[in-house]
Amino acid sequence: MGKLANSPVETRLAVTLFLLLIGLADLFGAWQVSNFASFTPRGVAGAVRPEEHHEMAMACCSTSTIAETPVEPASLNKPTHRIERELLVQDTHVHVPVYAMTAAFLAVIVLGLKMGSGKRALLIWLAFAAPFADFAGLWGAHVLPGAGVFFGGVAVAGGFAMGICYTIVLTLVLLQCWFLRKDARDA
Repeated sequence: MGKLANSPVETRLAVTLFLLLIGLADLFGAWQVSNFASFTPRGVAGAVRPEEHHEMAMACCSTSTIAETPVEPASLNKPTHRIERELLVQDTHVHVPVYAMTAAFLAVIVLGLKMGSGKRALLIWLAFAAPFADFAGLWGAHVLPGAGVFFGGVAVAGGFAMGICYTIVLTLVLLQCWFLRKDARDA
């Protein structure tokens, strides 16, 4: 425990490169979220809510109903992306194990950092709680669309919590392994 900073250079290099690569993947993951969902609770809820029949779609098929329906011009060219249940199942199947492995690797790295047991436990808890919150929020917004904004907030909080955990671990690794080392031996 707490001996990562005094590890051989190849160990510190492997940990640092792993964290940088995971960070790159997370940046592209955030970009994907901004493209297809949202960073807001309302946007997440809208992206994963079950599909409903739109009244204009139904009005076109009825020969006995003629009504004027107001349309906002700004909404005509606004692309919408929906995450239907099948895609949510696939995302869960792929992302939860990847999240779990990332959390496990972060936990192993945290065990090598110089810090108190309570701080270690908090970071490890955060690394595993974040993905749980993310997907519990996505599924909650899908299954209970009436509480979608609340669950969307849970999903957004989970995503940001993982980012915060990652940033803390990366910062501590860089500081302890490369910048504030007391033992300068790299053997």
